[in-house]
Amino acid sequence: MSTAQSFVTIRSQAISLETQAESLLSRYSSFAQTTSSEQTGEERKLDKQLEDALFRRQEVIEALSKVCNENPNISASKLSQLQRHKEILQEHWKSFRNIRSSIQQERNRLNLLFNVKNDIAQQQESATDNDLVGNEDDYYHNESRRVDQSHSIVDRLISQAWETRDEFSSQGSILQNANNRVSATLQRIPGINQVIKKIGTRRRKNAIILATVIVICVLILFFTW
Repeated sequence: MSTAQSFVTIRSQAISLETQAESLLSRYSSFAQTTSSEQTGEERKLDKQLEDALFRRQEVIEALSKVCNENPNISASKLSQLQRHKEILQEHWKSFRNIRSSIQQERNRLNLLFNVKNDIAQQQESATDNDLVGNEDDYYHNESRRVDQSHSIVDRLISQAWETRDEFSSQGSILQNANNRVSATLQRIPGINQVIKKIGTRRRKNAIILATVIVICVLILFFTW
């Protein structure tokens, strides 16, 4: 087989594998849009087929490069075609890795969200159970504290009432003693009662005079206004 025929035959294989890889990449990219929490059998199978197809293309391109290297008179157009096949293979490898990485990242995100939701649900359930026990204990504790406070208030009120009663009794005794002293003093000083009566009479007269003046002033203001 001539070099030209070998190049054409091998290149046709490379073109066929490129077409196959493009179809597989298109199907594989759909898993990045609808990622599940676990890898499905179809996704695993397609991932393996695509990786094998790219490795086969790499082998074909290496064979094509060998043909070009063994023929020093190879045309520039064939070298350009070989370079183009290499570039397309690199692009497909890059797309394959990017899609695989996107699927894995999305799967990790879904699993993380699922785990977080489970943790939150477990914490809420645990918190609810603890709250039921805690609320019951708090209720009895608060009620006991209220009863103690009520007893303390009643005790303070009773103590204050006894103190007030004692103060009233003490003040009554003091007033009674003062009254007795005044009465005894009045009895010992002759004529003091007459003086007190005169003072009281004078105060009443002054009060009557002051009241009369106020009434007259009010009447004058009322009639002259």
